[in-house]
Amino acid sequence: MFLKRIIGILLIIGAVGGILFSLLGLVELWRIRPMVTKSVVDNLALVDQTLTTTQDALKVVGQVVQTATSDVAALQATSAAVAQAIQGTNPGFDTLIGLTSKDLPAAVTATQNSLASAQSSALVVDNILTTLTSIPFLPVPAYTPAVPLHTSLGQVSASLNTFKPALATINTSLVNDKSNISIVEAQLTQISNTTQGISTSLTNAQTVIDQYIALTTRLKANVEAGHRDAPAWITAITVILSLVLAWAVVAQLGLVLQGLDLLHAIRKVL
Repeated sequence: MFLKRIIGILLIIGAVGGILFSLLGLVELWRIRPMVTKSVVDNLALVDQTLTTTQDALKVVGQVVQTATSDVAALQATSAAVAQAIQGTNPGFDTLIGLTSKDLPAAVTATQNSLASAQSSALVVDNILTTLTSIPFLPVPAYTPAVPLHTSLGQVSASLNTFKPALATINTSLVNDKSNISIVEAQLTQISNTTQGISTSLTNAQTVIDQYIALTTRLKANVEAGHRDAPAWITAITVILSLVLAWAVVAQLGLVLQGLDLLHAIRKVL
């Protein structure tokens, strides 16, 4: 009898404790729901703003790459035209000296400056995309390019470093011996061929930039959808958890009744 009484009392005490815990959890669940909703919505808004900034940066990089592509194409066309002119005729050395000492080196410098600006922006974009695509549950593949955009642009800029020494060699050859045009023609032909490869690299870089813009557009759409639906999802989860806690309260009430029945049965026997 004594053991049954202890069991009955323990059932009642445990059930009452469970009821109080469930009710406290229910109250706390609805109390923190607005804070959780605000935190999730604010974080999604921050991600959305970051993606907007990334898209703007990509557009700027794309414009710089387009400008650099035009500059390189102009340099290639000029080099090819001058090489063709030298091949057929000897005059115009003064013009060639001016081109190789001022105009063409200035074009190379302008192109490298544009690429340096684009490389800085591309580094920021690469870092942002690496971070964003590593966020769990976003339905996009991880951003792991074989060659990052900023590295590719840096390689293109570095490949231009050989142009100024080549132009200086051409200029020296023109000044020292205007009749020695074969060296000039070979150097200009080499520059023309090299710039064709650079134009291809810049075109590929523009393609990559367009792909990055498409990626950030998809990410932005997903984040905006999450930002829009987050309050409803959090409320639904809160309701489900509330139902679970309510079911737990009902179950605990059943244990209380069992304990009371046990104690009542003991009193009847006594």
